[in-house]
Amino acid sequence: MPDRGAMTGDAAHGPRIVFFTGGTALKSLSHALTDRTHNSVHLVTPFDSGGSTAVLRRYIRMPAVGDLRNRLLALADPTVATPPLLALCDLRLADAGAYDTLMQRLYALGSERDPAWRGIDPLVADVLRLHLRWFLEFAPSGFDPHGACLGNLLLAGGYLRHGGGLGPVLHLFTRLLRVRGTVVPIVDDDLHLAAELAEGTVLLGQHRITGKGVPGITAPVRRLFLTRTRPDDTGQAEAGGQAEAGGQAGAGGPGGTGDEERHGVGGGKCAPPAEARVPVSDAAARHIAQADLICFPMGSFYTSVLSNLLPQGVGRAVAAVPCPKVYVPNTGTDSEQLGLSVADCVAVLLAALRRDAGADVPADRLLQTVVVDTRNGVYSGGIDREGLRAQGVDVLDAPVVRALPDGGAHAAAVAGRHDAEAVADLLLRLARPRG
Repeated sequence: MPDRGAMTGDAAHGPRIVFFTGGTALKSLSHALTDRTHNSVHLVTPFDSGGSTAVLRRYIRMPAVGDLRNRLLALADPTVATPPLLALCDLRLADAGAYDTLMQRLYALGSERDPAWRGIDPLVADVLRLHLRWFLEFAPSGFDPHGACLGNLLLAGGYLRHGGGLGPVLHLFTRLLRVRGTVVPIVDDDLHLAAELAEGTVLLGQHRITGKGVPGITAPVRRLFLTRTRPDDTGQAEAGGQAEAGGQAGAGGPGGTGDEERHGVGGGKCAPPAEARVPVSDAAARHIAQADLICFPMGSFYTSVLSNLLPQGVGRAVAAVPCPKVYVPNTGTDSEQLGLSVADCVAVLLAALRRDAGADVPADRLLQTVVVDTRNGVYSGGIDREGLRAQGVDVLDAPVVRALPDGGAHAAAVAGRHDAEAVADLLLRLARPRG
């Protein structure tokens, strides 16, 4: 059993492991990494368009911050990110109720006398309340507070206070929470995901691709792309550029119901959303260039992993850095993969990287190793080792998935629980030595 004390002492000098990630799939792995390295880098997708995030982004033209918030808290020093602080950042207003009542609740949370602040370090609490007051000051009038997540509003407050741009508020929260790693959006821009399916349907909005409250993908994805068209701008071919921070996005609700909700752009009757070609953020490009290992990790395949590879410059940055590059595919069921084999997923990843890096870039500059667990993992579409070899990618079979207590095989419905400690240890072993 590794000595956690020794690991923590060495963690400040641990390897720079760069993850292309999003969502919550890496929460446990993030916790495990904090004992081993304080230099992991999490390049996070800011394209979410569902739930309370959709409401926030309808009123404020900004990147999605929910996944950034979750990753900051997952990597935070546990002496700072105590249960009361985690509960506060996860606090959500009621989905129903009078507007005035919900706004009064928000204003009450701006006071140190509110019981929600009990048990939180006074300095941390003061800074967070300041961000809430900034949100209340700078948010557009008429903001819909129903179901709002307080942690997202705190980040939005800093975004608005600084005139747009997540860099300053993320830097402050990283220091405030003593985050043991780095959390960076892959782009700092108001963008959305769109997917063109093999049968021609275009789904506009990440929530429509993941199936959050709607049917989701029912056919293979032909093309995934970024767009400035907003999911509530149904029928518009182009949103006309990014509005100023704090700009009003329109008073209407989510765009479309029924067939429009399914197809995202009016069932294909309206002009499809225009692709936005945007560069990777300077901070993300810099972290990729300094990586000791690059990991394409488990998580929703298209919306959490592949979407990070869409900005211009990502493929070139990955190809340029001489470090190991590893893919840890999902086990169990990922509704976005629709039966793709591991080799199929690798082909999609390589194609996305080569669109930027160049069609003739060899695989070993983009992705060298795929980590599978044939004993405990379940790969719904199969692994296809021959297909992986044909693409020039090696397979590493390692115990990275939790074994069932009775030693039996995992069913697809309950598979997919990677052993965070085992994955973290393996990645550290594979990382390029520092020095």
